[in-house]
Order: sequence, then structure tokens, then C-alpha cells
Amino acid sequence: MSSKRPAAPPPRIPGFNYVSLLGSGGFSDVYLYEQDRPRRKVAVKVLLSDLKTEGARRRFESEANLMAQLSSHPFIVTIFEAEVTQDGHSYLAMEYCSRPSLDVRYRRQRFSVDEVLAVGIQVASAVETAHRAGIAHRDIKPANILVTDYNRPALTDFGISGTLAGDVDEDAGMSIPWSPPEQFRDGNVDGVMVDVWALGATLYTLLAGRSPFVLPGADNSQRELISRITSMPVPRLGRADVPESLELALATAMAKSPASRYSSAHAFALALQRIQAELNLSVTPFEVLEERQEDVHPDDGVEETRVRNVASIDPDRTGSAPTFPARTKPLTPAGVGTPAGADAGATNDGGPQERGQATVLRRPARSSAGHSGPSFYAADAGYTGAADATVQRAARPPEAAGEPAGVPAQDHSKRNLWLGISGGTLLALAAVVGLVVANAAPQKPSAVETQEVSKPPADALDNGTVPDVEGLHAERKPEDRNIIIFSWTNSQPREDDTYKYRTKSAKEDGPYETTRARTTAVSGLNEPPICLQVITVRADGSASPGGPDSIACLEE
Repeated sequence: MSSKRPAAPPPRIPGFNYVSLLGSGGFSDVYLYEQDRPRRKVAVKVLLSDLKTEGARRRFESEANLMAQLSSHPFIVTIFEAEVTQDGHSYLAMEYCSRPSLDVRYRRQRFSVDEVLAVGIQVASAVETAHRAGIAHRDIKPANILVTDYNRPALTDFGISGTLAGDVDEDAGMSIPWSPPEQFRDGNVDGVMVDVWALGATLYTLLAGRSPFVLPGADNSQRELISRITSMPVPRLGRADVPESLELALATAMAKSPASRYSSAHAFALALQRIQAELNLSVTPFEVLEERQEDVHPDDGVEETRVRNVASIDPDRTGSAPTFPARTKPLTPAGVGTPAGADAGATNDGGPQERGQATVLRRPARSSAGHSGPSFYAADAGYTGAADATVQRAARPPEAAGEPAGVPAQDHSKRNLWLGISGGTLLALAAVVGLVVANAAPQKPSAVETQEVSKPPADALDNGTVPDVEGLHAERKPEDRNIIIFSWTNSQPREDDTYKYRTKSAKEDGPYETTRARTTAVSGLNEPPICLQVITVRADGSASPGGPDSIACLEE
């Protein structure tokens, strides 16, 4: 016979229609209701009617207030309403997450490493958001991570939450399999460190299919679980697809001493993101509210005073033409054949300058009917290269030009033709003479730029080979014996040197991992000896040979 209590009958709530039972807990039942306005399905959490203690009601109201503050976060369940029915039932109406919770899923199927990493980062962002608001969840576990219709995790059940300082009601419960050792001792605890442990234990559960200290076939009573959590190292997952870096991250999150854990949920998420990058997975964004800036009235003009960075463009590198080409000077000098007021900077590209400036100054011509007609370009009127003065002169009577009437006008066309031929000949001769003089002059060699000038002199001790690392040694971390610190030196360091390292054992060698530091931490949960091999890699791809000096072991 099951000792689980039966769910209480669903209360009557105005504006809501009962659909089905979703689940039961130690302090409340959760039902599926359909809300009338707006019409939608909602999950309604109802406090048990026999829990009439002041602490229980205060805790229930506190949960509503806390979740309302945080429910705008994409990975925290949204609260719609918190009320008390006419029968005295306190309830919360919140977002209905239709998919099975992580607690149901890990019991049914195996989680992949990439999904666990993504879920860990997303939930860590929700936990960090709560911490920045001064709220510690204190009951993170798979059952309290729901899954929405859009397959995103949603943290819920802040029922035993409190401030980061540790003020929680004495009658508040805990979930033993996911609780850290300090929660089993008297005194206040650090809420941040409690949540970091619980999140690590939750991710471990998703990967292992059981909570960290539940041993198949052994006595898993509460007393035994508390004893193992307090004294037993975190068991290895033993999955071939789980990298050593993830084993180490989970062991760090669940370190016995709170000071040895990640300092925050954000720091834990960063470690998980690094593992995603190591496995060539897409890095899951960490979503947390930034500090809110002061509201500025749009009329204050602040947006107009923002300084933009100056963009520097190297034409020799881009090879592209400028966006706005410079305007060329007119072929005709100012004042010679250029009417007053004309644009002296018009381009010589087939525009008005090439077709004559008559189009700038010509007034509308009078038609025979005395009406103003449209103006025309000089080229359109049949003038091919004549200056604007010629156009105007043709319209003036001889008397106005100072010439006697009846005297035929001089024929200027032949004179202009000879002047053009003479000028062209002189220009051609000048060009030939210039070429001859230039070729006869001695050539001055041009300076050639080189990038080797600033290169430092070669190291006399560098014979082209990459030396093995030196002084490689290992020691257990004093505050956490489950972590081993390996460190080494480089006799010929270069700025771009990196180091590849891997664990070695009698059975198999682990995969190589990369670091720029000369120290790294590995899990100390394996059977001794625990060995590490380190090789130096240069920027050009050359590497050290990996001789005996590149391997060190911890025998104890």
C-alpha cells in the first residue's frame, strides 16, 4: 500500500473550471483549470486546507510574491493570480506547462550531454536572476523544473524560498537527495551555495538516471542518503559520452565545503558553456537581467548626443572606390567662357560643363505668341562646343557689338581651327621633350617597407625544436580532496604558446584538452595513480615531443 496521501477535492474558484489533477506535494495540490477570461488553461496550486499555521500561509503568500517578481524571466514559471477562495483556500494560478517535468523524463529516458548542458545554463540563469533579487530557491530538483509547450525549462515552486542570509521557517521542508551537507546541520546556511549544489545534483540526476548518492541495490533510506551526502565523494557518472571536464564541473558544484564550490550560479553556467565549446556544441545564451538604466525623457536630447566611434578605412587594404567621389575642376578657368553665377565645380562627365554653360543662364525663350517656352541645353539646340558668349553674341545686333552696319562679320572659324592645330602641336612636342628628360635623369631607388624591422632578435638558445614542459607535478586541492591540481613550467615560453593535456591510466587515455595557463584541475575521483600528460603547442602548429618529462602522476 502506498503511503502517499490522496489529493484533496479541487476547490470551486469563480472564473475557473476544473479539468483534472496534475499532482500533489507535501503542502499543496496542483490542478488543471480552464480560466474563463481570458480563456486559457492554467495550473492552480492550492494550499492544503488543514495547514492553517501562520508559517504555512506566510510561506504560501511569500511564494506568490517572489514568483511574481521573477516570472518575467523566460525560464521561471509565470504567475497570473494569487487569491483566497470563499472557503478559505489559498491558491496560485500560474502558467500551465503541458510537457512532462524533468523528474518524469529522467525516469523514462536517457538525457543527452548536450541537452543537459543547455538545461543547466538556462536554469542557472533563472537561479542567478533570483539571487540578484536577493532570493534563494532552496529546493532545486528535477520535479521543480517544468517544461513549457515550447520545450524550454521553467523553474517553479519557490515555496520554501528565503533571503540569501538564510532566514527560512523552521517547518519548511527539504528534498534530501538534492540537498547539500550543511542543510543537515544546525545554523544558517548560504542560500547561493545551497542552490549551486542542488543545481549540480539535478544535472547529475539527469545524466545518471538517479540522484547522486542513491546506489542501486543498496540501502537508500534517508539516514543513509544523509550519511553519504555528508562524507562520500561524488560518484563518477561512468558514461562514455560525458567528458572529464563535465565530471569535474559537477564535482566542483557539489563540493562538501561551500567555499570550494562555484561562487555563483553564473560561474557554474560559465563552466558549462566552456564545456559546450570544448565539445563543439552551440553555446547556450545566459539570460539574466542587466542593471536598469535611469529612465530618460525622449525630449531630453540624450540620444542626439551619443558619440559614435570613428571608423578608419585603409584604402590600400580595401581596394574599393570612395563612396562620394571628389568633384573635378572645370576644364575652363574661372572667368573665361564661364558665365557669372555658374557652378565652377561641375564635373566633366557629359553634364552641363561638357555641353556648354548656356543651359545655366539662358532665360525662357519667347514664342511667336509671346508665351515663355522651355529652356534647352546648348547641345540640344545644335551648338557643339561653342562657348556661352557665342550663343549670346549671335542674338545681338551689330550696332550693339560696336561694329558698323553693313560690314560683314569676320570669319572666325578658320582662325579658331588653326589656333587649335597649333596648340595641339605644341602640347605634343612638350610631352616628347618631358619624356626624354625624365628618362635621362638618374633614378633614385625607392624605400621598401618591411615588417621585419620591429621583430626581436632570435633567441640564441632556440634551436627550432619545441621543448617538453618542465617541473610537471600534482597535488590534491587542500580544501577539496576530489580535485587534483597539475602545474608545470615552460623553459622557452612564447606569447602564443598553448598546452594540450590529457589524463592517462593503465586502461585508456583521455581526450586532449587545451589551455593557455600552466596549471589545470582534474577530477581526483579515479583510482590512483592519476596521471596527466602535457605538451606545448606553438602558433605554427609545431609541438613538443611528449617525452617522459611531460607525464606526471599522483600515486596516493
